[in-house]
Formats: sequence, C-alpha cells, structure tokens
Amino acid sequence: MKKRITTAIVTSAIAGTMMVTPAFAANTESAHTDLSLYIANDPVYTVTVPETVSLDAKEHTQVPITASDVQYIPEGKKISVTFQKGNGTYGRLYMVGDKMNGSKPYMMTLNIKGTSGDFKSGALEKQIKGMELAAFTEDGTVNYEMYPCSQDYPQYEGQEGSNLAIQKSVHYSAYVDYGIALEDIQ
Repeated sequence: MKKRITTAIVTSAIAGTMMVTPAFAANTESAHTDLSLYIANDPVYTVTVPETVSLDAKEHTQVPITASDVQYIPEGKKISVTFQKGNGTYGRLYMVGDKMNGSKPYMMTLNIKGTSGDFKSGALEKQIKGMELAAFTEDGTVNYEMYPCSQDYPQYEGQEGSNLAIQKSVHYSAYVDYGIALEDIQ
C-alpha cells in the first residue's frame, strides 16, 4: 500500500513540473509584428420571381427564378430561395375556385418540386414550408416545377363536383411567398 501511494505522489510531482515548465525568451534588440485589417464587401444580389404564373391543367408548369448582379458571395455560401408559405390554411399551397361546390369553394392541391428533385404535396405544410426551390452562387435562372394534383387522378376528369378534377368555368387562384437568404452549401 505504501509503495502504491509513493508511486502516485512521484507521478503527480513529475506531471506537475512538466505543466509548469517556463519558456525563456532570448534577449533581442528589436521585435516585429505584422498587422492587417480586412472587411469583406457585403454580398450583393437581385432575385427576381414572376409576378404571375398561369398553370397548365394537363402539363407540369416551369416557374423561373432568376439571380442577377451576384457579387461577393462568401465561399461556402449560396443564395437560397425557399417556399415560405402559400395561400392555404397554415401556409399550405392549394388553389381556391371562385365558384362553390355546394357550400364550399372548389379547391385544388398543388404539387411542387424544388432543388431536392422530389415532388411534395402542397396539402402537407410540414413537407413544403422551407423547401428550397432554387439556389445560386452566380447569375442564372433556375426553374422549379408545379402541377395541380388533378393530373394524378385522370379518372376524375370531367366529373362535376369532384375536388380531384379541375372544373370548367371555375377560375382558380393561389399565391406563393418566398424566403430569400444566404445559406451554407451542404
């Protein structure tokens, strides 16, 4: 037991002297320090989204987003354009008709595809809120895609009263709000 305590004390003493070893500087007649100051330019860019888009009832619609005058984007960053919210309840994305289907207006969910490459349903706000629609590190145009979910249900085409079919003589409308920010490239 005594030998074990002595070994521990000696080991602690050696470790303590190694941590407290002083550093000595040589005497010199002069010294030198380089100083610098650099402030990077703030990022500059213009993002343009279309004011209006007419969706096609039979085909997917390409929606262009353009970045121009892109300058001073820090390395490892990108301009990210995201789906912030739609016109629907809780920010969902669906079109509302100007005529009634009984006591409710006609509605049509939209499906949307951004940079992930997968279509997501506008009826599911947790899927679409924050989804990236376009990304830029330089000037350019990127299209994201949308289509009415009625294209997924061709068997309902022409059926009056169905919200799974686009109704003739009903004007549908919706809107999209975008988020635009610098984000890390992943």
